Amino acid sequence: MRQLVRAVWEQVLGHADFGDDDRFFTVPGGHSLTAVQVVVALSKELDVKLPVRLIMRHRTVNELAAAITEQAGA
Repeated sequence: MRQLVRAVWEQVLGHADFGDDDRFFTVPGGHSLTAVQVVVALSKELDVKLPVRLIMRHRTVNELAAAITEQAGA
């Protein structure tokens, strides 16, 4: 899951200049519009509706991947 989340961040942000523990909104290009794009892209990839608040609460690649995995298991 971490690899998928990272790939989507890279695609949406247009670069890979961030670590898996960097907060989305501190990464160049990380703002509310791109956050929505990340969630929409992940929802399509996983064929599940993810709430936008997920990236607002889980702001790193690692945190978001763990939250998605946990949500899928719930």
